[in-house]
Amino acid sequence: MTQKDPTKIFEKYYNEWVASPERDKSGYDYERSYAEMMQKVEKEVFQLSIGEAPNNKNRKKNSKPVTGK
Repeated sequence: MTQKDPTKIFEKYYNEWVASPERDKSGYDYERSYAEMMQKVEKEVFQLSIGEAPNNKNRKKNSKPVTGK
């Protein structure tokens, strides 16, 4: 697994946001598009910090059968 740099994630989304003509329509659109961009950045950086999700969420990591002895 390769480790991504969080600043590169921000830079990618920021550059997309700056190039978007949608943000120049009004102050409301500017703020809304910025908030959406930051939510994407936050989600990806958070996922990066916790790692990959397991294939089966119900499976225990280190389960051992309990014997009656």
